Amino acid sequence: MVSINRILCCTLIIASCFALYTSAQYQPNWESINSRPLPEWYDEIKFGIFIHWGTFSVPAFGNGTTAEWYWYYLNTRDDGGYVSQYHNSSFGPEFTYQSFAPMFTAHLYDPDQWADLFVRAGAKYVVLTTKHHEGFTNWPSAQAWGYNAVDVGPHMDLVDKFANSIKKAGLRVGLYFSLFEWYNPLYIADANSGSPPTTDVYVQDVMMPQLYDLINSYEPDLLWTDGDWLQPSSYFHSVDFISWLYNDSAVKDHVIINDRWGSETRGVDGGFFTDEQFTPGHLSDHKWESCMTIGYSWGYNQYEDAGNYQTSTSLIQTLIETVACGGNLLLNVGPTKEGIIPIIMQTRLLEIGAWLNVNGEAIYGSKPWRAQNDTADIWYTWNTTTTNVYAMSYSWPIDSTLVLPTPVGSSETKITLLGYDEPMSFSHDSKGGITIKLPQLTPSQYPTPPYTFKLENVK
Repeated sequence: MVSINRILCCTLIIASCFALYTSAQYQPNWESINSRPLPEWYDEIKFGIFIHWGTFSVPAFGNGTTAEWYWYYLNTRDDGGYVSQYHNSSFGPEFTYQSFAPMFTAHLYDPDQWADLFVRAGAKYVVLTTKHHEGFTNWPSAQAWGYNAVDVGPHMDLVDKFANSIKKAGLRVGLYFSLFEWYNPLYIADANSGSPPTTDVYVQDVMMPQLYDLINSYEPDLLWTDGDWLQPSSYFHSVDFISWLYNDSAVKDHVIINDRWGSETRGVDGGFFTDEQFTPGHLSDHKWESCMTIGYSWGYNQYEDAGNYQTSTSLIQTLIETVACGGNLLLNVGPTKEGIIPIIMQTRLLEIGAWLNVNGEAIYGSKPWRAQNDTADIWYTWNTTTTNVYAMSYSWPIDSTLVLPTPVGSSETKITLLGYDEPMSFSHDSKGGITIKLPQLTPSQYPTPPYTFKLENVK
């Protein structure tokens, strides 16, 4: 017979657990999770680097497709069979995708060198792929036994080395993680159980342990999930994990997440919203991020044509428009299988960094102004601490007269060109509009475009 004392003890334990659960700040539902304020650091830093790196970096091939989807196109031939043709001619039809793992050596991987490059690029946070849809993990995941960067290939914990170097450089650490895996038998079995799935073996046995492991082992500032579009967030148990992340994890006070947690959540639930390869061009009432490639592919594609790579000027303009409309820019690079970031990508990053070194005060810590732009070539940001407004012009007018229709000047207004720093001559209309008379400069005196004008004491 169970004693009364034991019954009372169990009752008290259950009651205590229930009290802890109900008193948790964020409950496992989207309404509660969405109520969490976004930690301020993310909005302040504006510019980050995305890194797609894995076994797909070995074949490094895509013909009109992205290289990190190599295995998918190899199996489906949805690309017209180009990947399959390349694979069979280069490696043979019996060569399995998993056989690329030992060839993913990373033997030239120097995360300190990466971090130095990202600092010089002006980036403030970096997001590394820990697991893409292929299932290979860049850390020693127990759920990817024999198919991770410690057991095969590099024989090192790539995520640990990355996180240590990025933190040491004073940058914020982000980790990308795919919720699903294309060809994991457990996921396939779940997916085949119904729509939505009636079983969640893959989630319980693979996905969840990996997510907890990443957070507990590396304590990232940002968790960037993907692979959300095929199943609802209820299958992934997303709200259960996020409520733990926000309430009980070691990073609960400063961690940031995105919106890719299920087929219904993108642009609706989670943390910041993610646009891909474009900026909306208008102000949003919710914090957002544009993730974008320098070329076409996310993973390294050794066959990518030079014409696919955006110029640094184009990328800087994208950064300006993103920040003016309240977003962050996450710009992707794809290292080689050895761990080298291609020179053309390094060059683009360094050129962006050189511009930010002069014009960064118009980007970092800024807020959207009351007007985002005047024309497609003139965009504004605002510093709430100094109240300075920054007008960024993509061109230098032929007649050396720049018209800004929106700002309202006064006798106390002062205008300087960043990188030149001498006061500008200008006139203003009390009802709005400033006309700047640009100076005659020698070639060496011109700042690198786009040109940033600091407007002090304007409305």
